[in-house]
Amino acid sequence: MRTSLLLLIMLATASTQAQFTAIPQTLVTKTGTLKGTLIAPSNSSKFPILILQAGSGPTDRNGNSPFGLRSNSYRLLAEALATQNIGTLLTDKRGIAESAPAGKDESALRFTDYSDDMVLWVKQLKKEKKSSCIFLAGHSEGSLIAMIAASKVKVKGYISLAGAGESIDKILVWQVKQQSAPIARTLDSLLMRLRSQKNIDTIPPGLYALLRPSVQPYMSSWMQQDPCNIMKKLKIPTFIIQGSNDIQVEVAQYEKLKNCKPSAEFLLIDGMSHILKAGPMDRTKNAATYNDKSLPLMPGLAEAIGNFVNKRHK
Repeated sequence: MRTSLLLLIMLATASTQAQFTAIPQTLVTKTGTLKGTLIAPSNSSKFPILILQAGSGPTDRNGNSPFGLRSNSYRLLAEALATQNIGTLLTDKRGIAESAPAGKDESALRFTDYSDDMVLWVKQLKKEKKSSCIFLAGHSEGSLIAMIAASKVKVKGYISLAGAGESIDKILVWQVKQQSAPIARTLDSLLMRLRSQKNIDTIPPGLYALLRPSVQPYMSSWMQQDPCNIMKKLKIPTFIIQGSNDIQVEVAQYEKLKNCKPSAEFLLIDGMSHILKAGPMDRTKNAATYNDKSLPLMPGLAEAIGNFVNKRHK
């Protein structure tokens, strides 16, 4: 009996692995080589490819980071899409993980550097014989990066995952306010200077990591990007997805994006957290799931994305 059970598990695992192939990818840029992985359907010679842009900070191509994030969400999503005959390009941003050597000095980095890289990935993948067409998707901060890229290069469609409908300064003030209203007021005052593209000379110790001098040019360039204005200009099919239990991007941001693009498709997934998995509403318990790689992808997410892509790729 034990032998039979073990055999069934081995066959199931082999069957899952047989549905996709992981193909290393490289992109040569002026400041270094970027690395990624194409999760491709095994049984198809030509298929649509979704380029998935990672979220903020040192989040790698699989959805993990050294700062307590071990979700593997992006890799799980890519593998699930492969079963629907969709390839997914997962990439490490410049300066992150295997793309670390391509990183610029922090003071020289600008927000649009990431969207420019995404455009280059699109152009390279369009030359691939396996690619029938390209879709762009972005998670969290990556939602805006992918949105900007979609406005600069021809692609078949765009997907926002837990994306914000307001500029990052407003999001940051809201996030800090959940912990401390006085600190949030201080942060808002300091960000007003960056909105005006002025330097912040005196930084409270508790906000130094966020507003250190070397990162201020990047933050300023990020705040200049208004998701709503960019979203309105997109002329391609758009899909906006949000989880009801997201403790980093509130549902109100999803509603703002909906208002910016009424012609888009929308999906609010009950119980989904920011890491694209099931998570409780309690903030502490929700945050604890970020470091649990064993949790499965939120049911229905990959299927919804697959339907959106497969309806439009021909």
